[in-house]
Amino acid sequence: MKTSALFLLLSLLALASCSPTSDDPHPQAEGFVRFKVDGVQKEFKVTNTPMGFTFDANGPVYVATSVVLGPGSDGIKNFLNMALRNETLFQSGVEYQMQNPINYKGVPMVRILLTYANESGQIFNATLFQQAIPGIKVTDDARWKFTKITDNWVEGTFEGVLLGPFSPTSGRGNTELIITEGQFSMALLKSLP
Repeated sequence: MKTSALFLLLSLLALASCSPTSDDPHPQAEGFVRFKVDGVQKEFKVTNTPMGFTFDANGPVYVATSVVLGPGSDGIKNFLNMALRNETLFQSGVEYQMQNPINYKGVPMVRILLTYANESGQIFNATLFQQAIPGIKVTDDARWKFTKITDNWVEGTFEGVLLGPFSPTSGRGNTELIITEGQFSMALLKSLP
């Protein structure tokens, strides 16, 4: 009986040592990006495309970028490209807003860039400051918040108002595409000084 109890105790200890611990920053093997496009749920698995944190000393500006391919994407359809630029290192809990400009070498630039291509390859983006331009609708907007940043994993939320679709003959269309309830959870690759 004592031998059985000792064997059971050792077995439980061995199993406990193999399970994830609270020190494990993110035991999940696969990341994701989830969002709604005009109310329709989209989910892209993130397996080999981490978010990157880089620093451009010429600006100077910190940049977070990620390109996530959806199911069946061939690189020109069904993808989401996200980029965030900031004067300081990114922080959890801070909401970054596209229309709050950063200065790159003294030139004001939008803080967030979002590009989405649907399953048909129609491309929509949010890249411009809101302004009045004759013949073109410019209601671009986006928000981005990190909810968790570790040495090798990042999570957060996002939303945006994108315009398009793009045409080689007429340029950007005036159709708004609304992205809501955006969430991301993925590996992080840092290349910072």
